[in-house]
Amino acid sequence: MAFDRYSAVCKPLLYTTTMTRARCYGVMVLVYTIGFLTSLVHITLAGRLSFCQATSINHFFCELPTLLQLSCSDTHRNKVVLESSASFNIMISVVMILVSYAYILHTVLQIPVGRRRLKVFSTCASHLSAVTIFYAPAFFTYIQPHEASSWDQAKLLSACYTVLTPTLNPFIYSLRNKEVKGALRRLWERKLVPRLSLF
Repeated sequence: MAFDRYSAVCKPLLYTTTMTRARCYGVMVLVYTIGFLTSLVHITLAGRLSFCQATSINHFFCELPTLLQLSCSDTHRNKVVLESSASFNIMISVVMILVSYAYILHTVLQIPVGRRRLKVFSTCASHLSAVTIFYAPAFFTYIQPHEASSWDQAKLLSACYTVLTPTLNPFIYSLRNKEVKGALRRLWERKLVPRLSLF
């Protein structure tokens, strides 16, 4: 999406030739292929582990870091692969997003009309907030070392990027809609403002 925003803001006249259906499908296939290959490596390495007596995972769902903690064999290689692949995937994505938004910011600051700047910033702000809500907990879940005391924190962070992000996405992206903004403003004025004036 960052590249899509970059193309729309920085090169609007070339947008239809830049963001072709074939290019969109190519990016989608690339992302799914990387995700599949990364998961295949982790599954293959986890399949070689032996598990002793522990049958209960201290988590909401079966996630790789918690599965590695149950193993009674050496998991050093798995942890190194997990942290390096997570670092690579997260850092490459974040760097691409930041570079795209740096170009967007540079382009927007050259726009002379303030109203157009505001429109571009509101378009990009929704995407940046959704990305931040997803990547921050994911980064801390997969990159930080997992000590016994931090497992409750790991559960909370995992819940954030698996539950909170999909829950907030419709709200984040719908707040750009004029009708939704108007309905929220009317609700605020009718219901909440009269009650606040009583105090």
